[in-house]
Amino acid sequence: MRPSPAAIVTSLHARTGKTLLARVLGDYFALSGRPPLVFDTDVTEQTLRAAFPYDTVVVDLAETRDQMTLFDTLARRAPEARVVDVSHHALRKFFKVMFESQFAAEAHVRNVEPIIFYIADRGADAYEEARHLRERFDDCAFVLVDNAFVGKVKDKTRRSAAYQEMQEHDLRMTLPLFDQELADALDDDPALSLGDIVAKPLSRSETGRMPGDLAFDQRAALRAWVMQAFRDIHRLTRTIETRAPALSPVAPVL
Repeated sequence: MRPSPAAIVTSLHARTGKTLLARVLGDYFALSGRPPLVFDTDVTEQTLRAAFPYDTVVVDLAETRDQMTLFDTLARRAPEARVVDVSHHALRKFFKVMFESQFAAEAHVRNVEPIIFYIADRGADAYEEARHLRERFDDCAFVLVDNAFVGKVKDKTRRSAAYQEMQEHDLRMTLPLFDQELADALDDDPALSLGDIVAKPLSRSETGRMPGDLAFDQRAALRAWVMQAFRDIHRLTRTIETRAPALSPVAPVL
């Protein structure tokens, strides 16, 4: 049986496109026939919950009960994919609990493959955090995500040891830049299904408005962007599946 992916999306700072990537992952898994269990750790904004209102559990990582609910569900043996949007406010707490609970080892035994999707931005501290997480969770797949929206990396960052080391990291994907008007449309309509944008036919002859009330050209641009992201996710998850035995502990004989 193929392992069930548990995608953990995080970044050190706000406004890096983290929730958008979590949204893309959720729609990718749904379109792939593995409707995900979704977790939103931002108890204030709950942006990811707005995108998946019927599939999302909002967890407050300051509460022990919510911590147990989250990690027990993530490690549960089940065919569904899982997606966690880790708020930058909750990053320290989330990974502290993840490390102390030995979540990755438990997940592997139950045929769940944890994948950390980390979005770096322009600052050197973001790459320091990337290096730290990769080393601390060396039993998890770690994907470094470059988001063109955050802008060009600072020269000081490029000279840092952490940045230069992470440039050699092989598991990575890119979120290409797209039009600001389209980005605003996505923010204004979190319930818009990116999976529907890909799955539904693209034709100027269609009557009525496009999904999400998007014009044809907007939908075409968004479709191209989502398709590239989906291809990257597909490539990465397949690569990680082949590496999974090397990351997994030996399961006990029952």
